[in-house]
Amino acid sequence: MSFLHLPGWSVTSVKESENDYRVEATYEEGTGFYYCVKCGEMFTKMYRHGTRKQLLMDLPVHGKRVGIELTRKRYRCTACGVTFLQQLPDVDERSQMTRRLARYIEEQSIHRTFTSVAGDVGVDEKTVRNIFRAYVKRLDETTVFVTPEKMGIDEVHLLRKPRCVMTNLTERTIFAVLEKRDKKTVLAHLKAMPQREKVALVTMDMWRPYFDSVREALPQAAVVVDKFHVVRMASQAMEQVRKALRAGLEAKARRRLMHDRFILLRRAKDLDEEQKATLAGWSAMFPKLAEAYRLKEAFYDIWDIPKKADALAAYEAWERSITDRELLTAYRPLLTAMLNWREQVFAYWDHRATNALTEALNGIAKAAERAGRGYSFEAIRAKMLYTKALQKQTRRPKYGEEFGRMLPADVPLVTFGTDVAGLLRVLEEEAGRRDEPTRRRR
Repeated sequence: MSFLHLPGWSVTSVKESENDYRVEATYEEGTGFYYCVKCGEMFTKMYRHGTRKQLLMDLPVHGKRVGIELTRKRYRCTACGVTFLQQLPDVDERSQMTRRLARYIEEQSIHRTFTSVAGDVGVDEKTVRNIFRAYVKRLDETTVFVTPEKMGIDEVHLLRKPRCVMTNLTERTIFAVLEKRDKKTVLAHLKAMPQREKVALVTMDMWRPYFDSVREALPQAAVVVDKFHVVRMASQAMEQVRKALRAGLEAKARRRLMHDRFILLRRAKDLDEEQKATLAGWSAMFPKLAEAYRLKEAFYDIWDIPKKADALAAYEAWERSITDRELLTAYRPLLTAMLNWREQVFAYWDHRATNALTEALNGIAKAAERAGRGYSFEAIRAKMLYTKALQKQTRRPKYGEEFGRMLPADVPLVTFGTDVAGLLRVLEEEAGRRDEPTRRRR
């Protein structure tokens, strides 16, 4: 048991090289009954049928890979004649490694690339990938995410593709990350949620597959278009006006207007005196830009109005105030969105609900892209859903108590999901560590 610290294992020699330990060992079963793995016949003593050498990988020791050369006994069943190897309770037979190494790979592969984990433990990258996939599949099958009463459906860009993310607005957690955001994918997940009838409110952006999926799977839920996605369209319209004006300027003025765009994107109430002076200068030079900025600010101000009726009246007055043809063209996407989603946009005043996590989700997406170079979508998804230290756990329900189905005895976790603020912090730290070697080389 020395060196390996595994009960029943006897180490006969240990050879050390620069990067590895080579351990020769045997395994002795305890006394008692034995059984044939083929026919199940029980014996008090098995018939020996020689030995076989087998290489198994184990946990690294002192930063070095550990390979165990096991002299493994073979047996023959006197009842059915089948020969088989002695049973090893500490070994993962499919991966040819100890179970503790398999657990180590499971945990490490969520936080590191498969290639780096494989190099550290001395196995093939494909083996790490297969262990990881089996681990995530097991977590998907046994982890129960509590269905929230108030949920958000948003999207993040991971590996250059938009993915659907579902959040618990009350607990500020992520409980689903879907590879696609089409109706088929989103609807299937919503229908599979336990107790989906308890969802009372859903916030979302203006993506029709989300809305259609919610209406079909969660007909009882009120739908609110997140105001963040609406008001930013006003900023985008103003940016279109700025870019059109900038194109006709001389090089020096173009550079100035490019750098000053951050002033134009800020709310007027948040500008300092110097920034107000800069804005006044551009407004005097370009009246159309001044009007685009006014429209942007007036649209943002609508969301500060307490009463829904007054907000509706303010929007209608704002819409009528856009008379310039170029400004109408720039603001057309926003006007169209308000026409198509009017009920869901103004439902904000009925529920005062927003997806307050949208900005944090955008930060998570950026950090995941930086920290996740070399990762697959499956690995990033697992990091976002199953990082143990970030789970907001609830009490474990009794049999059939909450989820309308039997929970297997080995369900490891009933959770509200992954804490968004904690996940953002972890991803930013990981991205910083990955960027550090590049900064040092510079």
